[in-house]
Parts: sequence; structure tokens; C-alpha cells
Amino acid sequence: MKMKKIYAALFLMPAVLGLVSCSDDEWNSLGEGKVELTTSHRAFILNEGSMNQNNSSITYFDWSATGDSAAVDLYATQNGLKLGDTGNDIEVVDNNRVVVAINVSNYVALLDGYGIEKSRISFEKYKNLGQVRNVAVEGDTVYAVSYGGYISRISMKGNKLEYVDSLKVGDRPEDVVKNNGKLYVTLQGADYKDNRVAIVSNFKTINYAEVMQDPARLYADGDKIYVTGFGAYYDNPWGVLDTKTNTYTQIGNASSITLGNGVIYAANSATDWKTYAVSTTLFTYTIADGKENTSYFQNVPAAINSNTVYSVSYNKYNQHVYFITSDYVNDGIVYEFDEKGAFVRQFSAGGVNSHGICFLN
Repeated sequence: MKMKKIYAALFLMPAVLGLVSCSDDEWNSLGEGKVELTTSHRAFILNEGSMNQNNSSITYFDWSATGDSAAVDLYATQNGLKLGDTGNDIEVVDNNRVVVAINVSNYVALLDGYGIEKSRISFEKYKNLGQVRNVAVEGDTVYAVSYGGYISRISMKGNKLEYVDSLKVGDRPEDVVKNNGKLYVTLQGADYKDNRVAIVSNFKTINYAEVMQDPARLYADGDKIYVTGFGAYYDNPWGVLDTKTNTYTQIGNASSITLGNGVIYAANSATDWKTYAVSTTLFTYTIADGKENTSYFQNVPAAINSNTVYSVSYNKYNQHVYFITSDYVNDGIVYEFDEKGAFVRQFSAGGVNSHGICFLN
């Protein structure tokens, strides 16, 4: 296994509450939550936790609050059980529903705006699909990619998820976005040497575009798909895929990015593999003119510079940007910057290896 994969999943904290496994029947017997969320300004953090330790979590904070804050463990409190093992993705459906993908526990779930689970699809029922990774939502359909090489369609009927069908797209798909009627899927390959994005039309026809080796995440904006990956030398290349020509152009190096209001907000956390020392740079990239700005973020806490930024999230409601760092052992730290790039506050993410934040209003 590659060192980067070990860092992303294995150098992690043991579970502190013990191991729990819950069947669908156990989940169905639960009540309707225990916590009333009094604010409509809700932010849900998905914490991956430690692989094989069953300590993934969804924590919550009020994104409109000022001053000191703290993320509150929401999912376990509302549902009476743990989220599972290796929470890998969280996506907003609307202002009262979110979808999560849990990799090792191998399911996709629909939660309401209070963090109460309403429905789930276990991929254990479909062994050939492999473990689920990431999801994309469009209308009443959830698209989920899984390590067996598939993308699957899941329908949402109110608060009920139903598996529809699957399509083989290539070895080890990692992420998926829907853009201009097509699905785009990163393919890492069984040996992490693939360099392609699968392009799926009508859930039937598949074409491919070459990007960097070992591509990871995808971000859609107009006719462009922005791609981040590990690269052949673990140097975090990122670039843009033109969906009109299916050609890829590398822009620079970034380990984590997010999009918002015509701007890419990014962090590049570079690791010296001899000493394991981390050096992180924050920057923005303006899509319209292609200009990079390493001075946009102001009063950046020194701790960010020497820690790995595990995720970057953008809140469209107040234009704030949130970087979450990880040392793969302790709870992550959220660093919030306002719409002008000024540092606002920091607080605990409430879990290990925070995959990202989704915002409800």
C-alpha cells in the first residue's frame, strides 16, 4: 500500500467507545432523535475517523455563531448508534436532507436536517460492487461510486432510498460529479496508476479523458471540471478538464480545494517523506483570469503551516471558507476565514480526519 494511503487511513486513533456493529433491523427500531436544533444555520462535519475502528461521526455547529464554538456529536445522539467505519462523503440534497457514504461499513444513508437517519442502502447486499466511496446528488437521484469498479443509481422517494442499477466504469473509481447531463468519475486503478476520468452518458455510453496519475476529487463549474490527484510523485497536481474537448491542463499543486463564487480556495500540504514534516500553503485561484493569490488569507494561524489540511469547505450563505487540519490521531481543528479572507475563529471538529462540511440554511 502506498504511504499516502496509509496516512489517509491507517495512522489513526483507536476507537474510544468500543466497536459496535448495527444491522438495518437495529437501525429501524430507533426513535426520532433526541436533540432539537434551534438554529436554521446548520453545518454538519463528516469525520472519517480511524479505519477499522468504527469511529466515524457527524458533528454539528451553528455557522452563524461568532466567538468560541464547538462541534457537537450529532449523529450518535440523534440515532442512538455510531455512524460506522470510515465516513467518506457528505452531500446536501436540500435544506432538510443530506446524503452520506460510509466506506468500510459500506452503505449510503439519507439523513434529515436534524441528523436523523431516514433510510439507507447497504452495499453489502451487492457484493460485486465493492465498498462505496463518494456520491453525487441530482434531483431525486444519488450516484454512488464503489471500489468494485461501478457507479450505481439510487432513487430518493421522499425520505426513502431505493437501489436502481449499476454500471461498470473502470478500476477503483474514487469520486463522481454530474455536469451538463454527464457523469464524470475518477479512476485510480488497482495499482493507483490509472490516469483517467470516465465520462458516462445516459448511464450507458462511456468515454475516457486522461488527467494526472491517481486522480482523486472532482469539482464542476460550468464547462470545466477541476481535478485533484496524488500524481506519480505524490506532489498533489491539480488542473482543469475542459468538458467540450475532454482535454486536461495542469494548473499547479494543491492537496485540497473547494469552489465558491468563481474562486477556488485551496491548500497544498506537502510532506517531506524522510522526516514526515508538513508544510502547508493556502491560496486562491480566480477562475475568470486564472490568477493565483497566496496573500488572500490574512492572519493565518501558524499551526496551519505545519499541519496537513485534510479538507476545505465553502459556505455559500456567508461566503466563509473552512480549512480543517488533521494529524491522523487527534480531533481535527476547524479554521474559519470570512468573505474577505480574514481569520475569524478556530474550534475542534469533534472527530478525526474531517472529510468536509455541508451547510444548511
